[in-house]
Amino acid sequence: MDLVVFYSRTSNTRKVSEIIAGQKDADLLEVKDQKSRSGAMGFFLGGFDAIRGKSTSISYNTVDLADYDTVYIGTPVWASKPTPAILEFIRQNDFSSNDVVTFATLGGSGGESTVKAMNEVVTAKGGNVKRSFSFVMKGNDIEQLVLDALNDE
Repeated sequence: MDLVVFYSRTSNTRKVSEIIAGQKDADLLEVKDQKSRSGAMGFFLGGFDAIRGKSTSISYNTVDLADYDTVYIGTPVWASKPTPAILEFIRQNDFSSNDVVTFATLGGSGGESTVKAMNEVVTAKGGNVKRSFSFVMKGNDIEQLVLDALNDE
């Protein structure tokens, strides 16, 4: 059984997560940032927090990760970094019984550095990173991009 964990500010990462969950018959788990990230100010402060690697208070439904073979973890790219919320989720959990696939959604650049940063923390928390993806959202058929990435697994 698989699990897709995601944080999404504007629904792009949610959309990709839902496609992955549908294709893999996986459970979905949304991580919520308790700090307001809405509007222009939320966008700028979020990027600033991501650059500085700041932690944040998060909430999510508790699950036992040991119940899952593969955990997919998705985040938007903020200033070429993962979001504070998804990094906090990774830091709070033990992935020693899981294969992990990380993915990032973005409008331009920074996908590679984002998944690399996630992979380092996942590995430090015992996870076996199997694969990483990044999806440029603008001007692309997102569903097809996700399906192509999953078919290459």
